[in-house]
Amino acid sequence: MLRSLLPGALACALSAQAPAPPLTYDSLLAKARPDPWLLRLEADLAARQRHLAATGGVLKEGPTLMAEGGRRVGPSATTTDKVAQVDAPLLLAPATRGKARRTLDATERTTLALGRAETHQRLRLAYLDAWLAQAQLDLKAGQSEVTETWLRVATARVDSGSDPAYQVDLVRGDLVRQRAELGEAHRRLAEAWAALRTLADLPAQPEPLADPGPAALPDPAALPGAFESGLARRALADRLASEEAAFLLQQAVQSSRWSLRGSYASEGDERITSLGVAFRLPRAGELGAQRREASAGQAALRREGESAQLQLASRFETALARLKAFGDPQEARGFEASLRAVDLRLQEGKERPSEALLLRRQLLEAESAALQRRRDAHALMAELDLLTLGDAR
Repeated sequence: MLRSLLPGALACALSAQAPAPPLTYDSLLAKARPDPWLLRLEADLAARQRHLAATGGVLKEGPTLMAEGGRRVGPSATTTDKVAQVDAPLLLAPATRGKARRTLDATERTTLALGRAETHQRLRLAYLDAWLAQAQLDLKAGQSEVTETWLRVATARVDSGSDPAYQVDLVRGDLVRQRAELGEAHRRLAEAWAALRTLADLPAQPEPLADPGPAALPDPAALPGAFESGLARRALADRLASEEAAFLLQQAVQSSRWSLRGSYASEGDERITSLGVAFRLPRAGELGAQRREASAGQAALRREGESAQLQLASRFETALARLKAFGDPQEARGFEASLRAVDLRLQEGKERPSEALLLRRQLLEAESAALQRRRDAHALMAELDLLTLGDAR
């Protein structure tokens, strides 16, 4: 019995001591928090649905019901008088309201689908930024430890008379610079992790993030067609159409002046029923101001729509131009082997610290640029994925 329990207990102990695997983008998606921007978008769309639901059929708003009652005291009897009234403002624009309903339903579908895709893109970019900050911090921390070793080697060489004394100062100065850069790297990681925590349920202290790996950039030739029929363009067109229809409906509501009136009264033995219409007279200059408001508002909506379409097209063209000029992302391989070779040559006495420091600084800059390029490749792929997304996810 005891022998059968020992392997299981040992396995549990080893699994408890094993470090957690690095967080991937997919695992972050499972931990994603509700995006405040998407929640605000849903709230705005719900508010527009509520405003639209306040109108219906030929009515500008819900009818107003009024009821009154009171005692009538006379010389022969005491009775109760009752009065009921209804006021129903009219909206004689059923086609305008129908178009506002259709366009709002369409924009709700496409805008929410695009909003969810943009939420995933924001999480993806935050993950890439945090991974890059973490990778650059690890790079600087590792090289700072190597520099401490170099300082001991340089001190020994100076003590033996192989090198002049300033070689130690060069290494010590480079170590001071690296420690300052290490502190800055810690700050950048803390900021990137804080930004990632706003989008995913993560602990306060940074956890290891998985390397995104090589980016598979798409073929530029297939992207323009996907963009033209993509969700981003459809959502923008639906939103512009909905805003125009909502504006026209608002103008119709504001210019509506007719209403139906009805009342029923019971006064003693008498019964009185009446039905009629009411018309609100405009103030001086009101009609002209309404016409100017409608004309200027439609012109503003058209111009804003043209600007939004141009901005979206420019955003895609910029991403496409970056893709064409990006080159092969696989060429940005690491420089770890070269850094190890420089370290080995210094410790073997084949390089002086002044020469090795210069070589290593160039290689470190190249390694940091390779990490940045990998992040940029994945960010560019995320941008193109969003702009050419075709289905409502």
